[in-house]
Amino acid sequence: MENGEIGISIITCSINPESCGQMLESVKNTIGINYETIVFNNLEKGFGICQVYNYCAAKAIYPYLCFIHEDIIMSTQNWGKEMVDFAEKIKNCGVIGFAGGTTANKNFIGWNHGPKGRFRYYDSDTMGKINKIEELSFKYNNPENKKYAEVVTLDGLFLFVSREIWKKIPFDEERIKGFHFYDADFTFSISLKHQNFVCLTVDVYHFSGGNRTIAYYKNALIFQKKWKNELPIIIGDQKISFREEMHDARHLFFHMIRNGIKLKVCVEHIIEINGYIFFIIFIVLIPIIASKKKIIKCAAFIKNCIKKRK
Repeated sequence: MENGEIGISIITCSINPESCGQMLESVKNTIGINYETIVFNNLEKGFGICQVYNYCAAKAIYPYLCFIHEDIIMSTQNWGKEMVDFAEKIKNCGVIGFAGGTTANKNFIGWNHGPKGRFRYYDSDTMGKINKIEELSFKYNNPENKKYAEVVTLDGLFLFVSREIWKKIPFDEERIKGFHFYDADFTFSISLKHQNFVCLTVDVYHFSGGNRTIAYYKNALIFQKKWKNELPIIIGDQKISFREEMHDARHLFFHMIRNGIKLKVCVEHIIEINGYIFFIIFIVLIPIIASKKKIIKCAAFIKNCIKKRK
């Protein structure tokens, strides 16, 4: 390490100086270890977050990096020291966050908030920004009662990782553009060689709910295609049911159609990821996708695909 000290480089992509200042003040009061702050003013540049994070991480002086959203407040004392101690103790430690999923299926569209998720944080129940802590809801799932739970992917509100791992597996700024799915892609890629964890001992307040725009679903397509040979990944003896795969495929399909993505693109993607049999069942189980006319178009498209392959 450049300065010979154990510490954390706090990295944030900022568009709101007031929120950023509030977050940094909470870090200062709670981190409990040497640290530096690297704030990238993205109002001026408008870069995608992968590009911002890689640029800032390259400037970091400490052996641990913490990519953190500016709209959070850290509350628990010495969280930084605790995470460094844990990462130093666990040889194969990958990324640590506050919310993540224990499975990633073939039709992955996000870490699971349900029973397969592991999380402990305060968050909004609605889209948009909330300004008061008392209006946030406590989100918690820790059935094994662990301090650190093993997960595959993590939410990007907070990502703690060693600089050495980031150097080997940086954010994919070539394929993942904008501000969606960067966290899933980064943490999934690291999960293939290391073990990611959710920290379940720290209070963190997150003041804005996520949103799933068309940009989110376009990056979901990129993610699924990029990792189709590695998916699914499951921790422990859990199983991913056909119903779960179908649910996520339906969710993605519907939202792509509603946002104006061509039917051909949607059909081709479902077939590429899951195969023809899955898609035929997909059609049978959903008698009304958008209209009878579109179902006929889907059937005709599949028929033409089969003819071309012969």
